[in-house]
Amino acid sequence: MAKKPTKAVAAETPKIAAEEAPRPAAEKKPKVSKAGTKHLVIVESPTKEKTISRFLDSDYIVRSSFGHVRDLPKEELGVDVKDKFAAKYVLVERAKKIIADLNMIAKNADVIYLATDPDREGEAISWHLREVIKTDAPFKRISFHEITKTAIEESLKSPRDLDMALVNAQQSRRIIDRIVGYKLSPLLWNKIKSGLSAGRVQSVTVRLIAERAKEIAAFKEEDYYTVDTKLAKGDSKDFDSKLVRWEAAPVEQTVTLKLFAEDYRYKTSVFKKIEDTVEAATYLRNSTLKVSKVDAKAVRQKPKPPFITSTLQQDAYNKLGFSSDRTMKVAQSLYEGVDMGGERSGLITYMRTDSFNVSADMQKEAAKFIAEIYGADFCPAKPPTYLKKVKGAQEAHEAIHPTSAYKRPEEMGKFLSADQAKLYDLIWRRFMASQMEEAIFDSLSVEFSDENGRSVLRTSGRTVKFEGYLKIYMEEKEEEVSGEDEEGSAALPPLKEGDIVTLKDVSTKPHRTSPPPNYNEASIIKTLEKHGIGRPSTYAVIIKNVVDRGYINREKDRKLLITELGALVTEKLKDFFKEIMEISYTASIEDKLDDIADGNMDWVKFMGEFYTPFAADLATAEKDMVKSRPNVIKTDEKCPLCLSPMVQRESRFGKYLSCSRFPKCKGKVPLDKEGNKQEYFSPIKTEKTCTKCNKNAMLLRKSARGYFLACSGFPKCRNIEQPTPEEVERLTGQKNKPA
Repeated sequence: MAKKPTKAVAAETPKIAAEEAPRPAAEKKPKVSKAGTKHLVIVESPTKEKTISRFLDSDYIVRSSFGHVRDLPKEELGVDVKDKFAAKYVLVERAKKIIADLNMIAKNADVIYLATDPDREGEAISWHLREVIKTDAPFKRISFHEITKTAIEESLKSPRDLDMALVNAQQSRRIIDRIVGYKLSPLLWNKIKSGLSAGRVQSVTVRLIAERAKEIAAFKEEDYYTVDTKLAKGDSKDFDSKLVRWEAAPVEQTVTLKLFAEDYRYKTSVFKKIEDTVEAATYLRNSTLKVSKVDAKAVRQKPKPPFITSTLQQDAYNKLGFSSDRTMKVAQSLYEGVDMGGERSGLITYMRTDSFNVSADMQKEAAKFIAEIYGADFCPAKPPTYLKKVKGAQEAHEAIHPTSAYKRPEEMGKFLSADQAKLYDLIWRRFMASQMEEAIFDSLSVEFSDENGRSVLRTSGRTVKFEGYLKIYMEEKEEEVSGEDEEGSAALPPLKEGDIVTLKDVSTKPHRTSPPPNYNEASIIKTLEKHGIGRPSTYAVIIKNVVDRGYINREKDRKLLITELGALVTEKLKDFFKEIMEISYTASIEDKLDDIADGNMDWVKFMGEFYTPFAADLATAEKDMVKSRPNVIKTDEKCPLCLSPMVQRESRFGKYLSCSRFPKCKGKVPLDKEGNKQEYFSPIKTEKTCTKCNKNAMLLRKSARGYFLACSGFPKCRNIEQPTPEEVERLTGQKNKPA
């Protein structure tokens, strides 16, 4: 990361509570290296430590901080809102021994290189390390976008000072999120139920899904019809066409709905009932049809840019079925390093990025590889460039790409896990495709009209003329209008204007308008990115949090659906925190954080502008918000354990029946999506003692495969036995005893 020039607005150094105030940040003069002294390199990951250690000689000691070493305290706010938002940072528990060990090594170090990740989070970790390591040795910041020997050696040649603007931006985000979470969560505990949480980005994400549920419920589905035909020219094979104009008006119409987060477009037609098509179909059967227009052209299709964090998460979800959390964990392992037959190196560049930049050296290597393997025709004359489209993209970063074009997926696969191999293949192909020539298609559109001009039919299609980037990377077509037909690829006979064609068949095709789709992980990430809500590096955590908190259900078909609890919390927050719950406001916060990172805004001033109206809204909510509880639906069902009435509740796993005496009785029956009872077998305690632990009673349980005996000491004891049919009959014939 290049050192940033000094900006017009000075960034105030983060203020720290007195007991952990940092040493003066005056520049220390490098000391002359003494015999036996070492260069200490600190990274934040043990995997990075292992990889980088292999690249450096014995003069370097590489150690890991295992992530953040300091944070705000768990048991209190940890922010003095009356004194320039001074933060009280404390060592996280696991870091106490780590810092003690680092201090011992630092005593004999002549320089300390802070080599954490090249983003705001990494810069903040480096800053925290500088504040808690006690040494007279100078601290230098090095950053790199790939973990290879060359990249590490180059970074050591050009160390820099810590970028306090990046640190201030990260601290601002941490403090603002702490204030929102720490202040709103107790409010929700008091007004709705204990255990709830709220967050600046999290709550807006839940609102997106809640609003979509309302939009789907409000959508009125309608039937509509289109008229399809089969045509032929002479003895040629039949081909399909569609009636596109009738009585000088378009048959199909596109309707645009203004939704909360985006526009939704869907198709309908002038034929609302099947009877409406009769006149047109009858007229076509009695008409002579001629070719009225032929439009043949070559269409060029550009490859998509290399991956950034958000597009990697979306593509991995759509093509591999990976959740965003799973994608980022696998990508992290590919970045930090993989053993390859005695060699250890990172396979991809840093995976938390919102920039499409690619280094000139990497583009040259990719061009050389493409020309060698696929031929010069597949290599563009100039390396392609992709314009920044992501709001606030940090252009010092690079896009996600392999560290070498020559590390082909089929050769790397033997060194990788199944997940690593799949994701690496996706990243490699997307990047290599982004550096290749455009694909070229022969596109043909032909229109046919009757002698009176009352009807116009159209057929269209395209065939591949030159594969270009499609040689290695197939893209899925994004449906921009619901109900839109895909362009055909069937062969057409030679056609020119004036040719007469024969109508072989006319058919009426029924359709039904469909409501806006529910969000899934890919589409919610796309929406968050589009509006600049949060940052791509936080999306996986946000989605996991809202599911774990029970605000959203992740269905088996991968849809994200709002729960009753999520809808209730959203409505309450909308009523009292209108700004925070608006898309534009959340995005504006991100813009201001970007300004802080660029050195163009004072972070303390920013915090004050946020906190004053927030505190006023909070005071109003504490006074005026009416207490509510998620609806508990009474049922006629009896508890299988105590026979008390059961009530219907909802959790992040879906709806279920719970004993009305909970928590005194823990009787529970799962429900399916339609609210019907799923078969539930309550474990039966037997008189048999476990033969493995010789301590606990065995329980008769039932799975999809049938009955089995299991130790009641599970999970400490995992003994399983097969009961005899006589035992099953005897035990199930008596009254169940609760386990």
